[in-house]
Amino acid sequence: MVMCRVSPGPSRFVVHEATCFSVRRHNGGVWSISKMNMILHGINDADLRNGDTLAEPLHVAGGELMRFDRVITNPPFSQNYSDEGIPFPERFQYGWCPTAGKKADLMFVQHMVAVLRPGGLVCTVMPHGVLFRGGAEKEIRAGFIEDDLLEAVIGLAPNLFYGTGIPACVLVLRAKGAKSQERRGRVLFINADAEYRSGRAQSYLDPEHVQKIVEAFRRFVDTPAFATVVTQEELAANDFNLNIRRYADNAPPPEPQDVRAHLLGGVPKAEVEAKHRLFAAHGLDPLTLFVQRNETYLDFAPQVARKADLQGVIETDAGVLAREAELSAAFDQWWAAHTERIVRLPETRDMMRVRAEFLGSFEEALVPVGLLDRFKIAGAVASWWGEVQFDLKSLVARGFEGTVEGWVTTITTAIEEDGGKFDPLDHKLVRYLLPDFLNDIADAETEVARLDATLKAGEPSGDGDDEGVEDNAEALSALELKALKRELAQARRHLKKMQAEVALRLVEAHAAMDAAAARGLVLDLLRADLSSTLNMSVTRHRQELVGSFENWWDKYRVTLEVVARERDAAGARLKEFVRELGYAD
Repeated sequence: MVMCRVSPGPSRFVVHEATCFSVRRHNGGVWSISKMNMILHGINDADLRNGDTLAEPLHVAGGELMRFDRVITNPPFSQNYSDEGIPFPERFQYGWCPTAGKKADLMFVQHMVAVLRPGGLVCTVMPHGVLFRGGAEKEIRAGFIEDDLLEAVIGLAPNLFYGTGIPACVLVLRAKGAKSQERRGRVLFINADAEYRSGRAQSYLDPEHVQKIVEAFRRFVDTPAFATVVTQEELAANDFNLNIRRYADNAPPPEPQDVRAHLLGGVPKAEVEAKHRLFAAHGLDPLTLFVQRNETYLDFAPQVARKADLQGVIETDAGVLAREAELSAAFDQWWAAHTERIVRLPETRDMMRVRAEFLGSFEEALVPVGLLDRFKIAGAVASWWGEVQFDLKSLVARGFEGTVEGWVTTITTAIEEDGGKFDPLDHKLVRYLLPDFLNDIADAETEVARLDATLKAGEPSGDGDDEGVEDNAEALSALELKALKRELAQARRHLKKMQAEVALRLVEAHAAMDAAAARGLVLDLLRADLSSTLNMSVTRHRQELVGSFENWWDKYRVTLEVVARERDAAGARLKEFVRELGYAD
């Protein structure tokens, strides 16, 4: 748990306390990790203490619990606790959870609320059970809501946290009376369980997902299938059940099925019109791919003879290309207008202010185009910032020339080490400065792979009879194998030499740069990164268009009449085979 006091100054939280949650036992490992985390973030004077937050709170002054402006926590889920001799029982004014059954979650939350200063804020991760379990926990929820402490409930995807695969939620609470006027008497529910990137062993919240959640919380308005503002009265009418899907259901609507279209063919106009906003956003007229069948149904146009044709027709559509070009032009104008903020970073050193300005101005510039919604636009900037933030920190600390020098050092060191997880040839600086040379390296790699495959195919298989006769028809003679091995070794040496030459060429290119060239190089690469991130969102949106038409093709292209005809033809062939085999007259 991190509890902070807000010190005077430019929007900075100073951590005065961080208590390790450990129920019934001390946990020195968690304390050590917390201490290292504070130090790595430049907070060397944090007051971290190792104890049991419920049974023995350690941050006490004058016989009372210390108070804080911010409490940010991720306590252990569903722990048992003991209420025997528990100090400061006034912390738990809303009720006591059962001591058995692993239900200490809301006891932790009550402790957090109890140590808030007036105007304070709690942000805590909790299991979903605290939202709907009955008994004492329902009474505690009722107390939070009736006293207007609860501000938001945010549902997260499963498998985001180490040690547990269950989905979790974030509760945001304010000290009593601390809510802003427009939020009083209301709770925001955000269903973000679909906002994640799936990994091999764990799921991840990427910057674009975080940004979407943050934007929804800041706006505090209804967002279809994502966020809903609910009144205290509605929560009370639902018996203080805070199940997120009850208020913000993001389940997709059922797939429509038209029986007549399944039987006779044709795509229902009603289904096409239901996706009007999707098509209009990307500048696509659906009649480019359809022709009229009758007043109610459409047929695929003659140029769409196969399902594989759909993507090509959409990608080359004039309306689609025009809308994407419009977004690209808006991006170019925005970048030209805001590049100076990056140029001045080594002087201003205000990265977070620049990030906030970029998020707002990017949305203002690109959302009016209409291709991507504000969440995707903001997500593109947030994802880009997450990817380049270390480059920007280097820019703040060392300037443009120092940033390029740092890239060159990183790449040359990786080439010398030869075998690390980082592929130095995939670095954006190498791709930018040495594209032709990288193509030559790719050709050399292809040649090595070809020779290696030829050698393996030509070696004796060793699967013959006892007398050693080989059964590999493609086996080469000993002389041919020797020549091929020599050629492969030479190709590998040549490839190794070319890879090592990358470092030399980079050092030479860097040495030839002046300050203006370094600045132009860094800005070009940052722009290319942001453009690539934005284009990925455009590609996903375009693929959504293609997916809609492919779905209609799969559903309605093959009619019942066609199925019956193919069935009858197959039956006739089967009868003919049976007659030919003599089993029937």
